[in-house]
Amino acid sequence: MPVRILRRTPPVPPAGSDSLLAYALTDLAWYARCRDRARRWHMTIELSALLTGATTVVAAGIQAPAAVTATVAGATVFIGGLRQVLNHAERYVLAAEAWSRLHQAVQRYRLTPEAERDEGSGQRLLEEIEAAATTELQNWAGHRRGMQPGPPVPGSQPLP
Repeated sequence: MPVRILRRTPPVPPAGSDSLLAYALTDLAWYARCRDRARRWHMTIELSALLTGATTVVAAGIQAPAAVTATVAGATVFIGGLRQVLNHAERYVLAAEAWSRLHQAVQRYRLTPEAERDEGSGQRLLEEIEAAATTELQNWAGHRRGMQPGPPVPGSQPLP
């Protein structure tokens, strides 16, 4: 079961507000939720793998009934497979990178006084929003294709 990337349609910003900033903040909030959820799932799966692995060793060491040892070992194998299929660690990293990139762009935009925000500053923010989403999607798709990175995004810096 691959991890799906689902996005809700952003709400319409209130009249008179900075719709570009509202759009950026909506994406920023989505990446933060995605990052945090993936991190929690990653930690849960990793701790479960450690716990079931250790329990298997203890069950074998105390000569627990074979059914108990086999069940715990089976759970360990299942969790290992779940880790590979869902790969929340990858999702966490991708969302964290996109969040960080977009967060910096939003901060730069906010640090510019409203009176000095021209079409160029708005265009730069919009380009960062689009580049963050495109880079994240290309990296995710590249990983799904077998760890081959996708083509570079014009104007973006490659990930290490």
